[in-house]
Amino acid sequence: ALTLLLQELAEHDGFTVVSLAHLNHRLRCTATRDEQFCRELASRIGLPIAVDSVDVGSYAQTQRLSVEDAARRLRYDFLHRVAESVSADRIAVGHTRDDQAETFVLKLIRGAGLTGLGAIYPRRGNVVRPLLDVTRDDLRRYLQSRGQTWMDDETNQDIGNPRNRIRHRVLPELD
Repeated sequence: ALTLLLQELAEHDGFTVVSLAHLNHRLRCTATRDEQFCRELASRIGLPIAVDSVDVGSYAQTQRLSVEDAARRLRYDFLHRVAESVSADRIAVGHTRDDQAETFVLKLIRGAGLTGLGAIYPRRGNVVRPLLDVTRDDLRRYLQSRGQTWMDDETNQDIGNPRNRIRHRVLPELD
C-alpha cells in the first residue's frame, strides 16, 4: 500500500520513488513467500528492488538483544545502505496509526517518561513515516479498491508477543 500510494503522490508532488527494499529476517517459514511477493510487486510496477536476507535470530543471540530489537536494527541498517546505494534522500516506511497506538501503550506500560511516550516519530533523520495517520483497515480498503493483494504476517496473531497482546486484547477494550 505504501508503494502504491507513494507512486500516486509522486505524480503530483514532485518526488520520485527510486527503489523498493525488502529484508528477509528468516524468522518464519513463510518469509520466502513475502520476499517473492515483494519481488513480484517491484517487477509488476517497474521499480528496482534491493533484497537481502539475514539471520536475525543468531544476531539477536550473539548481541544479547530481543529478536524485535535485533530485527529493527538490522532492517534500518539495510534500508540506509540501500538508500545510499541508489542516492535516495528519504526512506519511507509503512508504520500506521495502529502501530503508533501499540507503541504508545507499550511504552506507557513499561514506564516511559514524557519524552519516551513520543512513540513513533513522523520523521527521524531521512526516515519518513507517511502513513502514521492511516489505519491498517484503511490500507486494506485502499488495496481492495484497486484489486491489489497483500501479505499478512501470521506471527502478528501470536499473543505471546507483548505488542500483539496490546493489539488483540488491550486496544480493542479501549475502543
